[in-house]
Amino acid sequence: MKLTDELLDSVAQVDWPVRRVCVGLHWTIVESKHTGMAHTYKTGNKVELESSGNLVGKSALELAQRLRSWEPLEASLGVAALNSLIEPVGNPGNVFEDILGLAAGKTVTVIGRFPSNDQIAQVAGKVYFLEMEPQAGELPPSACEEVIPESDIVVITATALINKTLPRLLELSRHAAAIVLGPSTPMNDVLFRHGADILAGVRVTDADALISSVMQGVKRFKKLAGIKPITRLSADR
Repeated sequence: MKLTDELLDSVAQVDWPVRRVCVGLHWTIVESKHTGMAHTYKTGNKVELESSGNLVGKSALELAQRLRSWEPLEASLGVAALNSLIEPVGNPGNVFEDILGLAAGKTVTVIGRFPSNDQIAQVAGKVYFLEMEPQAGELPPSACEEVIPESDIVVITATALINKTLPRLLELSRHAAAIVLGPSTPMNDVLFRHGADILAGVRVTDADALISSVMQGVKRFKKLAGIKPITRLSADR
């Protein structure tokens, strides 16, 4: 878990008390120094978070340690807490416009089901879509070992940090342009050191509006209130 260790080490001196926690149907929010969010990663198991009902007032760094957990719901909380300790620095804008430009005529692998996947398929020379529960036209996660090494561009949902697959996906992408994206993305240079070329996350501009959206069951990124997409490039690009 070298990537996890380095992410947690990067915020070790920035601890802050947790002010609010919202574990929603689709998104998890932790408010401490900043407001961080993550995908609420659910499984078929009925899980109750450790210390549920008593998370406010705890150390954000303590909650961030749950990123190490193999229970996805606990790890979701860990990512949100980690992100609440990272200043969300990046340029405003939707990364999918950049992806469509980069993908033209190239071989692209996309890990995650994004609204722009159809557009990527239209411009790419060849495209592979990988999903945990594949539908028509999609491949299972195990296909990553074969398709990523032959790809020019790899688009990776930051949810892969929660399910512990991100380190391997970045390793396989070492000869490609690797883009880590989604509200779960830590806007942290540690990911660049592990092979990411572009980070595309969010800046929370109105925590109250965001939490209201999450509490009311909003799933689609474009419908979430109180956030702005941001992007940052590796200095090596």
